[in-house]
Amino acid sequence: MKVTRWRSQGHGEGISAAREACKIPGIGKRMAEKIREILESGHLRKLDYISESVPVLETFSNIWGAGVKTAQMWYQQGFRTLDDIQMKASLTKQQTIGLKHYHDFLDRMPREEAGEIEKTVRDMAQSIDPSLIAVACGSYRRGRATCGDVDVLITHPDGKSHRGVFSKILAGLRDTGFLTDDLVSQEESGNQKKYLGVCRLPGPGHRHRRLDIIVVPYSEFACALMYFTGSAYFNRSMRALAKTKGMSLSEHSLNCHVLRKGNAKITTGIIISTTTEQDIFEQLGLPYRKPHERDW
Repeated sequence: MKVTRWRSQGHGEGISAAREACKIPGIGKRMAEKIREILESGHLRKLDYISESVPVLETFSNIWGAGVKTAQMWYQQGFRTLDDIQMKASLTKQQTIGLKHYHDFLDRMPREEAGEIEKTVRDMAQSIDPSLIAVACGSYRRGRATCGDVDVLITHPDGKSHRGVFSKILAGLRDTGFLTDDLVSQEESGNQKKYLGVCRLPGPGHRHRRLDIIVVPYSEFACALMYFTGSAYFNRSMRALAKTKGMSLSEHSLNCHVLRKGNAKITTGIIISTTTEQDIFEQLGLPYRKPHERDW
C-alpha cells in the first residue's frame, strides 16, 4: 500500500516528498532516498534483505567452528541452507563435525545426562589413578536443569600426579567409543591441557554432546574451577573487582600487587595461594557465593 505522508519524530508536519525530508536537520540525501522509497512503495527493500538474511545467518553461525564472519561470507556466496553448506562450502575439520552433529549440539541435554557424562570421565580418570579429582563445571555445576555442553576439570591433590594422565584419559575414552570426534585434540595454556571434542553415552537414543576435558595443576584448581563454572557475567564482574584492588584474576591464579598503565599490565604481580574458591572470595573481600548463586 502506498504511503502518502511520512512523519518524522520531532518534525511537526508530515512529509510527502524526499525533497521535504532534505530540509530537516540531520537528514541527508541517502536517508531522504530511503524516505522516498517508503513513500512510493510502502516499504524499504533493504528490510526485505535483512528479514531474509537474519534467520539464515543465525542458522549458519550455529555451526560449531563457524562464527558470524564465516556465516556472512557463506551468505554472500549465495548459500541459504545447511544443504548448501554441506554440498558447496569449503569447510574446516571442526566445521564438518559441527555440521554433522548440528541438531544434536543445539539440543540442550537434561542435567541427568550431563551427570552421566561427568561420571564416565571421572570413572576413566580414577581407573588410572583413584586419587584424581574430576568435576563437571559450567551450567551443570551452577545447578541448571539443562546444559549445552559439559566441561570436566581434572586435577590431583598432590600437585604432581596430574602430569601424564591427560593422554591416558583420552585414549581410554576413545577405546570405549565414548569419544566420537576430536575438535581440538590438545590445547595448552600454561600448565593446563585442554581437549575439545564430542562424546555420546552408550545405548539407544543418546545424542552426540560437546565435551571439554581440562587437566590442571592443583595450585590452579580453585581459580580454574571458578572460571569454568561461570557464568561469563560473573567471571567478568570478579575480574573487574580484582582490578579495582590492584589485583588480577584469571583461570590460572589470583595475583596481587599488579601494576598497570591504563589497561595494560606492567607487572603480573605476586600469585596468592588459593586452595579453595572460598579463598578467592575472601581475598577479594566478598562473602562466598555458591555455584547456583553465580548464574547471572
